[in-house]
Amino acid sequence: MTRGTLLRLCAAALVAAAAFWWWSSGSSDERKVRSLFYDFVEELNEGATGGFGTIAHIARLSEFFAPDVVVELGQGSPPIQGRETLLGMVSRLQPRTSAFIFEMDDVNVEFTTADHGDVTFTAVIRRRSESGAESIDAREFAAEVVRDGGRWRVSRVVAIDTLR
Repeated sequence: MTRGTLLRLCAAALVAAAAFWWWSSGSSDERKVRSLFYDFVEELNEGATGGFGTIAHIARLSEFFAPDVVVELGQGSPPIQGRETLLGMVSRLQPRTSAFIFEMDDVNVEFTTADHGDVTFTAVIRRRSESGAESIDAREFAAEVVRDGGRWRVSRVVAIDTLR
């Protein structure tokens, strides 16, 4: 095989890989919605140091949710209604959540209209104890997202009961 043929094969493989990546990464809106979820995880894990840091942290978190967001965590828990209520709970829990790392896996997006989509994902919470042992809890969720003012926001989150 000549060097020219090898270079053409490498170039063709590179073009094929780039085309596959572009095709599999979804539409621009799909990437924006996935980014919404992954950016939320990053901001939530960032935490705050207190005082104005907490206020700024909560303000950044507020950008991820619609004002009338509803979060249903499952049987035995009343729904959390409204962005202010949800973020108030997050700010009060912030000091206790520093021992946890929140992750999100398998974020899947489907659009029902141009401005509304359904998302499923797995939320994973890791906790490290002082002994170095790690505990993991994972749970499936379904979410609804809406485009509000050109920006995607979460309008509803429901825990999926996987064991019946």
